[in-house]
Amino acid sequence: MPIDPSMLAKSIGTLTDLHPDQDLPATLQDAVIAAKQLFEADAAGVMLVDIDGRLRWASASDERAQTLEDNQEVFAAGPCMQAYTTGRPAVMHDATMERRWGEITLTMVEVQIRSGLSVPIDLGGGPIGTLDVYAAEPRGWDQSEVTALQAYAGIVASLLSSAAKAQLKGALADQLQVALESRGLIERAKGALMERE
Repeated sequence: MPIDPSMLAKSIGTLTDLHPDQDLPATLQDAVIAAKQLFEADAAGVMLVDIDGRLRWASASDERAQTLEDNQEVFAAGPCMQAYTTGRPAVMHDATMERRWGEITLTMVEVQIRSGLSVPIDLGGGPIGTLDVYAAEPRGWDQSEVTALQAYAGIVASLLSSAAKAQLKGALADQLQVALESRGLIERAKGALMERE
């Protein structure tokens, strides 16, 4: 089903009004819920790579999406893992028909999800995670949906970049505050020593 460009613009507009520097988990939650609505999906999620280079779920639209993301993490298989490792979109049209995905298809059928589309979230020249949407019914995921989800993943990458910069600024601000407080203590200590002499 083609994505309405005005709906994509509206969703992107909504995301750019968010404040990832204030509450990244809430921002990611809003982003996956918006993706679920925009793509008329039944679930959506974001997976991000951890410090050890392993893909882990970061946010999910609901419990079903979290289960799917968790299981792809555990089995190291599925559209998320493929999109992350190849750096290209990964499509599952029907979990009951596509055995190439391995055990993850059993989980998908169990939580009543039949299809999924995952695209890499690129930041700094390579993938740092995936943006994933899922449907309860078999679905073709046409090229306009793939392209639109890739564009949306770019917005999510920008949100993550903003959050990282804000966290860095916050860490620098904390470090500066400690330095200022230390300087004040040093100045008082100097003053006390000068009084004694």
